[in-house]
Amino acid sequence: MTFSILAYDPIAGQLGVASQSHYPGVGAVVTWAEAGVGAVATQAFADPSYGPRALALMRAGMDAGQVLTHLLGADAGRETRQVGILDVAGNVATHTGRLCVPALSEAHAPYALAIGNTLDSDTIAAAMVHGYETTDGDLTHRLLAALQSGQTAGGDIRGMQSAALRVVRTEPTQDPWDGVIRDLRVDDHSYPIAELGRLADLYDVFDAISEVVFAPQGVVLGAREVHSAHSYVAAAERLVRADHLLGANPEAAFWAAVVHARAGRSDLARRLLDSATRRNRRLPELFRRLVDTGILTEADVDASIRH
Repeated sequence: MTFSILAYDPIAGQLGVASQSHYPGVGAVVTWAEAGVGAVATQAFADPSYGPRALALMRAGMDAGQVLTHLLGADAGRETRQVGILDVAGNVATHTGRLCVPALSEAHAPYALAIGNTLDSDTIAAAMVHGYETTDGDLTHRLLAALQSGQTAGGDIRGMQSAALRVVRTEPTQDPWDGVIRDLRVDDHSYPIAELGRLADLYDVFDAISEVVFAPQGVVLGAREVHSAHSYVAAAERLVRADHLLGANPEAAFWAAVVHARAGRSDLARRLLDSATRRNRRLPELFRRLVDTGILTEADVDASIRH
């Protein structure tokens, strides 16, 4: 008893699935996606084996339509199932059994499919597709917009409880756990789609932090000599913007202090570290421990936190 959208973005090289239901833990049953393979939504009286089995069949070379035919042919309970399948080429296939609980809804767009059952009305899927097509941004936020549009149009007739979203790359990977861009779940919440959106925004902020700190060319963990003064300033400004979004969480302020310390800007580093320390008193000790790993030098620590 769920509504879902599956979509493929050929320009970004991403595909994904998002769902909302008045049932706890929808992401554990309904939403499936694997990089370089495809995505699945298995719902109504869901058979969760449809997810991994469909991905395995697509991985072996079947397209979405062939996979659906194969799964339904082996399922005595197929008339209680609603299933959507999206393959890595952007092909979609869907099935809604005659014993699924109405209102039932289905809508298509280029590289997108929305389905739902036990809905307020049969217009929900069309509203989801419209929300998806009229929203700018990356695939994650377009899928979220689709869910919200479906909910605004009436959603699950029972109400809201859980939501999930999984977005992966279209490029195949050696291991199925690689290539995951977002894997978000809200198992029980009064407003699960809004909470899913909050988590997506939070991960966007931490991606920005990781690009500065942990990426191969990050200005903190990267080789000191390959970074210009301009790159340090730009990185620090990006972290300060992230800090405004994180509120009480001092992660971005702390790493901004580290960036400024490495660039020799001890006054700015001290102010930022003081701001972070007001939120977590143990951070100066972490700052010192970074010397042991070579991320900072004794001179950085002397200039930044001994005052």
